[in-house]
This record gives sequence, C-alpha cells and structure tokens, in this order.
Amino acid sequence: MEEIELIRRFLGAVRRRALLAQALRAAAATVAALLVAFLILGAWAGRVGPAPFWPTLTIAIVLVFLAAGLTWGWIAPSRRLRHERAVASLVGHQVPPLASDLLSAVELAPDSPGISPTITHAFHASVAQAVSPLDPRGLVPLRAAAKMGLLLAATAMVLGLAIWKTDLRRGLSLLVRNPTRFEGAAITGEPLIGDVRIIYTFPAYTGLAARVVEGSTGDLVALKGTKVTLEARLLRSAREARLLFGDAGEAGEGPAAVAKGKLTAALTLRDSGSYRVWLSPRLGRPVREARPHRIVVETDRPPEVEIIGPADRLELPAPRPVEVAYSARDDFGLGAVDLVYRVDEGAEHRLPLKEANGTRSAQGKTLFEVTGVTLPPGARVAYRIEARDRDDVSGTGNTGNVGKTGSSRTLYLTIQNPRENLDEQLQREREILDKLLATLGDRLEMGEPPMAPAAGAAAANGLAYLSSWVAIHDNEESHLALLGRMVDEERRSGSASKTLVNALAGIADRLGKQMREESAQLQGLRGRADQGALTAAAFGKLRSAADKHVVELESAVLLLDDLIGRQRLEDLAALGRELTGAYKRLQDLLARYNSTRDEALKRQLEREMRDLRARIEEMARKIAEVKARNEVSGEWQNMPDMKEAMEKAAKLDQMLEKGDPQSMSKALAELGSTLEQLQRMLDKNADDFGSDRFPQENKLATEMMKKLGDLEGDQRSVAGDSQGLAGEVDQEVQKRLKGEADKLLNGIKEKAEALRKKLGTSAPREAGEVARDELERSQEAAKQLKRLIPAQELAEAKKETERLSGSLKRMRRSLDDRATWRKQQSPSTEAFSAEMADAQKLAQELQDDLSKLVPRPEEAMSQQQRERSRGLGERQGSLQERGRQLADEMGKKAGGIPGADRTGEELKSIAERMGEAGGDLQRGSAKEGAGKAQEAADRLAKLRDGMGKRQMGRSQASREPVRIPGADESKAPREWRAELMEAMRERAPERFREEVRRYYEELVK
Repeated sequence: MEEIELIRRFLGAVRRRALLAQALRAAAATVAALLVAFLILGAWAGRVGPAPFWPTLTIAIVLVFLAAGLTWGWIAPSRRLRHERAVASLVGHQVPPLASDLLSAVELAPDSPGISPTITHAFHASVAQAVSPLDPRGLVPLRAAAKMGLLLAATAMVLGLAIWKTDLRRGLSLLVRNPTRFEGAAITGEPLIGDVRIIYTFPAYTGLAARVVEGSTGDLVALKGTKVTLEARLLRSAREARLLFGDAGEAGEGPAAVAKGKLTAALTLRDSGSYRVWLSPRLGRPVREARPHRIVVETDRPPEVEIIGPADRLELPAPRPVEVAYSARDDFGLGAVDLVYRVDEGAEHRLPLKEANGTRSAQGKTLFEVTGVTLPPGARVAYRIEARDRDDVSGTGNTGNVGKTGSSRTLYLTIQNPRENLDEQLQREREILDKLLATLGDRLEMGEPPMAPAAGAAAANGLAYLSSWVAIHDNEESHLALLGRMVDEERRSGSASKTLVNALAGIADRLGKQMREESAQLQGLRGRADQGALTAAAFGKLRSAADKHVVELESAVLLLDDLIGRQRLEDLAALGRELTGAYKRLQDLLARYNSTRDEALKRQLEREMRDLRARIEEMARKIAEVKARNEVSGEWQNMPDMKEAMEKAAKLDQMLEKGDPQSMSKALAELGSTLEQLQRMLDKNADDFGSDRFPQENKLATEMMKKLGDLEGDQRSVAGDSQGLAGEVDQEVQKRLKGEADKLLNGIKEKAEALRKKLGTSAPREAGEVARDELERSQEAAKQLKRLIPAQELAEAKKETERLSGSLKRMRRSLDDRATWRKQQSPSTEAFSAEMADAQKLAQELQDDLSKLVPRPEEAMSQQQRERSRGLGERQGSLQERGRQLADEMGKKAGGIPGADRTGEELKSIAERMGEAGGDLQRGSAKEGAGKAQEAADRLAKLRDGMGKRQMGRSQASREPVRIPGADESKAPREWRAELMEAMRERAPERFREEVRRYYEELVK
C-alpha cells in the first residue's frame, strides 16, 4: 500500500506541474492575442470614429479570447490528464525505460485476482524505487510558458509604442466608451433641413410682438428668455430627430418632433452657443450636420441713468433740501427709479422717485433731503440715482427686486464745520471791538507829558512817556491787522454782504490813515530822543493829532458795536422767519395727514416737530446770549419770551401721539399764532435798530424800494393792458370762426382720435432706437391732444401738433436711412413704416385744421389792435430801460445797502424778461407778451418784498432748497432740442464717442 501511494503521489505532482505549465502558456498567449486584437480594433475605431457598437464588439472579442484561452489552458488539459494512465503515459514519454512499468503499476491493483499480493507488492516497490529520484519540474519544464511570456511582453511593448507614437489612444478609448449622440452620429456635409421658418416670442417685459423669419439659415439671434419655435422641411427620411447644443454636444440636447417630413422644435434662449440637427434614419447609423447653427443671445443692458445736482461736491453750512434732476433710459422699459444715499459709512437708504411702468425713458426733478438722521457738522452724504428695468429673465437686481439695476455717478454733499458760522464771525468782531475799546481807554488815559525841571530828569520822563505812546500805537496796529485779515477772509468767502465788508474795511482804512500819520510823528520823536532834545513842546503835534485819533477811534468802536448788534438782531429775525416757515410746512403736512392717515406722513410730522423744537430751543439760547452779552442796548432787548412757544410745541407733540386731528389742528394753530407774533417782534426790533443806527442806509433803501414800487406799478399797468388786448383778440377770433368752428372742431376730434389709434402700436426692434424714442414722443403728444382739444385750448393743441409732426418727420427719416443701410426690410418694419406714413398725413391735416381755428396773431388783429400792440411794446421797452438803469444804480450802491448787489442782478434778469414781452407785443403776439409782462410784474413785487428783509451779515443757514444752476434757463425750442437729441444718438467713432456726447450735452444746455 505504501509503494502504490508513493507512485500516485508522484503522478499527482506531475499532473499539477503539467496543468500549471499549460495554464501559464495559455494565459500569456490569450493576453498577447487580446493585445493584438485591441491594437487592430483601436486602429480601426480611430479610423471609423465613435460608434455605439464598439463597446459591444470589444466585450464580445474579449469573451471569445478568454473562452478560448480558458479551454486551451485549463479545461482541455484537465480533461486530458484526469486519469492516472494519461499522466503515466506523459511520464513514460519523457522517461521511456519507465513507460511500461509505470503504466503497469497504475493499472495493476494490489488486490487484483489471480495475482499474488507478494509479487504485486514487490513490483510496486520496484517502480516506486525507480520514480523516487525523478523531479516533476524536470519532467514538465516551463520553457514554452516562458517563451509565450516573452511574446506577451513584446506584444505589450509594441502596443505601448503604438499608443505613444500614434493617435491609437483615441481609438482605444472608443472601444470601452458609449458615445454621445453627437459622437455616435455620422457627419454629413450636406444640409439635413430646408425651408427653415423661425418664430420668436419675446419675453413679456419687452412689449415686443412675435416675429416670424422665413427662409432662415437656422441661426438664432434674440434676447435672453426668448421662446423660439423652429419649423423646417426634412431633406432625409428619419424616425427621430434631436437638436444637439454646443460645439461638441456638451451643452445637452433638445427634443424635436418629426411628422410628415417636417421637423418642429421649441426652445428658450438662455446662453449664446450653437446647435446641430441630429437625425436617426429608419435603418443605418444616425447622422448630424457638420456645420453648426449659431445661437446669439443679445444682452439687455441695464438702464442708463444720469444725475444732475447743484454740484458734484456741495458744501452746506447746515442741512437743507437739494434739487436733483435725473433721467433714465432702457431698451425695453423701466421699472422703479430710486434715489439711494448713504451718510458717512452707514447703511444705504432708498427713496422711491418714480414708477416708470414700462416706459423706455423717465426724467424728473426731486428735492432730496436726508430724513430721520441728524447730520452733524462734517457729515458726508453720498447719493445717486438707481433705475431698474423689468427684466424678469436675467435674474434679480442687487435690491432683491426683479430686473437689472443701472446706477448714475455718485454726488456728494458735506455739512460745513461750524467754525465758519455767524456766531464765530461775531465772536471775532467782538474780540476786535474789545481790543479797540481797551486801546481807546489807554489813549484817553494818556495825559500831558510829565517833564521835570532838571534837564536829565526831563529827558528821562519824556522817554518814558514816548515809550508808553509807542506801546499803545503798536497794540492798535496789531488790532487793525487782525481787522484787515478778517475783512480779506470775508471778501474771499463771499458769505457776508458787501455792506458789512465795506463797513469793516472803512473802519480799518480810517484808523489806518490815523495810524500812518501817528507813526511818522513817533518816528520824529524817537530821533529827537536819540539826540537828547526831547521836550514837552515836542509832543505838541502828537497831542493835537491824538485828539482827532480818539474821535475817529470812538466812531469806529460805536460803529462796530452797532454792526455787531445789528447782525445779532437780524440773525434772530431770520431765525424767526424760519420758525414760521417750519410752522407752515407742519400745517401742510398735518392737513395731508388728516385726510390720508398715512403713517409715512405721521413720521415726517414727528421729524419736523423735532426740528421745530430744536430751532425754538436755539432761538431761546440766542436770545439769552444777546441779553447776557449786552450786545444791544436795553431799548432793543425787548425780546419775546420763548417759554410759551416751547410749551405749545410740547403740547402739539402730545396731541400728535394721541392722534386726535382736531386737537392737533388746534394746538398747531396756537403754536403758529405764537410764532408769528414772535417773528413780528423780532422783525420790528431789527428794522427799528437799523433805522435808528443806520439812517443813511435806511434812506437809500427806502428810495430804492420806492423806485422798485413805481416800476412794478407801471409794469402791472402794461401787463393789464396787454391782457385786455389779448382778450379782445380772442373774442374777435371766436366771432370770426363761430359759424365753422363747431364743424371744424368735430373733424379735429375725429382726426385726433384716429391719429392716436395709429400711434397706439410698438416699433419693431429693427426700426432702431431713434424710431422708438420718436414714437414715444408722438404718443405723448397725441395723449396731450386728447386733453387739449375737448378743453378748447386750441393754441396749445396747435403747438402739440407741430411737435408731433416734427417727431413723425424725424422718425420717417430714420426709418428711410435704416432701410437704405440694410437694403432689405422685414415685413413688420415695412408695415410699421406704412402706418407711420399714414399717421404723418393725419398729423399734417390736423395741423392745417387747427391753423384755421388758431390764426397767427397778426392775421387775427385789426389795424387798430396792431397799433395798440406796438404801442404797448414801446411802453414795455421803456420800462425795460428803466429796469436796467435801476439795476445799474443798485450795483453802484451795493456797498451801502445790504443785498443791493443780489437785487441788482435779479433786476437785470427781470429787465430781460420785459424785453421779451416787448418783442412779443411789437410782433402782435398779445397773449404771449401779456403772460411775460405779468410774470415780470410778479417778480418785481417779490424783489421789492425781499429788499424789506435785507440782512447785513451772514444769517443762519437757509432751509430753502439748493437749486440746480441754470436748470430752467434754456430757451431752446422743443423741436430744436429734439433734433439735437437725435443727432446725439448717431454713432461716433469709438475713440471720440465720450467727447461728442459731452459736446451735445453742453449744447443742449
């Protein structure tokens, strides 16, 4: 038993060695074959390109090779060597002497019948002894497997070199990757679709009508969010179609319907890119277009916003409203327009200005005032205008509202430092007054020179006396230098009136003359002192001049004291007028709040009340300071008691908290009565003080006010006569046209309504920006006609038709220019142009009909009326000359009457208006001339009232709004300005575009 087991163990080892050798050989051969197959397939795939069958083919070939290798390397050898006889034959083939014995030993069982067990055992023992020195590794070598391994390595090296040197990598990657539709389709250079029809449905916020493009190339050009429907005829039969987006299909795909040889696809434009048509035929490989179709998503730009203020950087002595003008434009319609401001580095605040409701342009003015925040001295406010469009496609703006936001440039205003205010100015004047008073006392205390009888003692006493006089002289000289410096600063700043500056300069000049004379005398006395010849008689001329100097100094001190007192009283009077102004604002706010119960108005009432209380407290403090400083004599200290006003203000606060309208109105009326009484008292103090202490100035001012009053009376006479003449002319026109007016008017109404319907359309995008703007102007003019004609304001209606005709004319010119440039118009643009041509004809007919009802002034007047109009024009011309002469006289007396310089400038402007009125009357335009004459009379009355409230010094910061300089000065006709705006839109070369824009803006001003 033991011998046969040794034989079997040996045969098992040989069998395992044989199976291993075959497995290694088969594995190496299989892998080498697979590498060669991959090399061939990769080259083929690289030539053919991506296809959906490559992964399947690759997997199939791998499975086939693996099955063949497994069969050859394991299954077949295992089956062949499964019996010991096969293994014994394999050993016998390698060791022939053992072949017969080893095979017999395997076949001869130990218990075989008919055979002696002893002989069998002995035979097995001999065979076992014969095989014991044999090694299975020697009987079954691995040389064949090693050769196959070398073949595998060589194959792998060749594959590696091929991948490195060629584009085999791409082919190999295609073998194991399922391609996209884009990659898997065959490329055709021929078109797949024809007769392309594109329907654009623009976003609702644009207000644009749907647009159809026939015979398109397939390129898509539209705004973001536009819905596109693409219809085309298929040039190949297909069972399925897709739109592949992106240069390589990377942007995804979109469905397309195929029915009856037509392709239909719908998509919404979001981003620029491209697309190709992909078709899957009934049999065969899918195809796609070689050339992509462009997708161009046009940008809807944010609104363009402009802001105009009094200055880019405005400095104010105290917070006050600032006039701000703005304009905003957008391609497809504006939404909200807001004013955004920030105080220092604080949070931004937003004030709604206008809701444009989709109009493409908006403009206006507003008074901007920081509310709810106290602006301390040195505070800096940055403000700008922001406008949003109605774009609900591109996302939300930076405020969280739908639409993109456009912003203007930022303007700044700064609250000045209080060191430049009136209190500091008066403090400086008071310091100079105190110094001059001390100098005056020193001069009065200087007696006769103490000259001793002895010569040496006399010289010593005279020298001491001279030293004292020189010290007084030097002190006064330094005081005058301080006064001169203050006068120079006031002249540079321009904040004080010329009268005050001239008065202070006069004091400095008169005292300076005295100081120069005294300096020469002191210089002579120093020379005599050096020679030892200083005697009492030598001081005679100095003493004689000193008396005149003292008189001059006394006059200067009294005048300066009066100037300080006057400025104090005028300051209090100005503050009193501000209090009554604040009361009137409160009265208006309260009336609006009582009618609306708007919480915003209530908050504004509370802010105004806080401001009013602060002003009342400031008034009380100033009154107390005037009394404490004794800056005016007792007769002018009849100041109001502010306690009552403060109590009534507190009572109004309580009523505001309770919200009782009747109680609030009553409390406000009581407070207003107190404030008005306070103002009258303060105005009387200031006026009486000025009349008593400055009689010459008061006399000049009274004379100027009388001349202004006479001029105003004569101007009102001319205005009244002109209005009477204009009324007569209107009556004559009505009588002349009475028979045909009703008939004409009915026809005018019908034509105006027809014109409004013609204009009630929207311009196509191809018409251009100029056409859209002119259409808006025309629509606005038509809207005005709808109001003016029923009200029989025919003269204004005629002007509107002239403006409307001008807008339509410019629109037609723009459309013709664009048609010439483009050489081909879309059907929508042609239809729009035809509609506008009809509208232009209607507008011209309307203008002609109105011209019949509203003839030119010279045609409507009789000969006698024309003569009267010319006579009124001559009277107006003479009044204009009187106004100019009085303005020149005011300018010459600017240094003697406070505010005369500003009054003179305003009077010159009024005289110009008088000249315009005179020109209209000379031409026979009685109505226009009468209106301008009446305006001149009203301005003269306002100017005369202002002279009665003249102030010498700088007053408390005004609460009047800071206006935009020159904002209302343009006299350019509306048509001329419209033509300029059209010219501004013409495209200039890029490098000069900004300069051209600024040029036209300045020209329009």
